[in-house]
Amino acid sequence: MKKGGFVIGADVVMKTAEGAGLLDGGSGLGSALRAVMETAGGAAAEQAKRLAPVKTGRLRDSIGWTVSAAPDGSLETAVGTDVPYAAVQELGTVRVRGKHYLENGLAAGAAEVLGGA
Repeated sequence: MKKGGFVIGADVVMKTAEGAGLLDGGSGLGSALRAVMETAGGAAAEQAKRLAPVKTGRLRDSIGWTVSAAPDGSLETAVGTDVPYAAVQELGTVRVRGKHYLENGLAAGAAEVLGGA
C-alpha cells in the first residue's frame, strides 16, 4: 500500500502481555509471529481481491498489505487500499449496499491461515 493519502482497511494487532520483551527476545517467537502475520496478511489481501467488485480492476489491483512493529512491541498487519472510492464500495451509502470485500476478505484469510479458528 502507498504511504499517505486516504486508506481504508483493516488492522490486526498482536502483542504479548509482557510487551516487546517476549517478541524481541532470543526466543524466536517474534520472527515466528511475524511470519504468521505476513502469511495472514497475504491471504487476507488475496481473498479481498477475489471478493472486490470489478469494473476496471483498479480497486482490486490496489489492495495490499503490510506488517509493521509498533514501539510497544506489537505487530500489526494492515490490509487495505488507497483508491478514493474504496470506502463507498466497502461500506456502502444510503442508496448503495456495501460489498464488504475487505471485512470478508480478512475473515476468509484468517480462516485460511488459522484453520477456521
